[in-house]
Amino acid sequence: MKLLHFIPAFVFLIITIILLCLPGTNGFPGSWWFRKIPQFDKIVHIGMFGMLCFLFHLPAWKSSLQNSSRQRWFWMISFFAIAYGVGMEFIQRELIAGRSFEEADILADAVGALGALALSQTLFLQRKTHKA
Repeated sequence: MKLLHFIPAFVFLIITIILLCLPGTNGFPGSWWFRKIPQFDKIVHIGMFGMLCFLFHLPAWKSSLQNSSRQRWFWMISFFAIAYGVGMEFIQRELIAGRSFEEADILADAVGALGALALSQTLFLQRKTHKA
């Protein structure tokens, strides 16, 4: 896998770190979405972790890896993304003003990561064709 193919994933990882480490406040621009739409933050978590995993899955698709290696990569990335989400919840609880630990956020992170896993396995694993 080429390092160049990881650039979008690492840029997005930095963006997620910044977003997850912002102090909790209702005064930030766009906060009205969080008040207007019930559980909007969970939708954001699903999308954020889904995109993060998908971007880290892409380099395996662009590589010459066999399907079994790609699949291991997809699972490994999704597992680490869930662990990252859990870790960030602890960081938010302990170190970020106005933020708290939410099990529902962890669930949303896992849904996004596993959704990206399912999508990547569907799109990026080459199908074997049966010759008659």
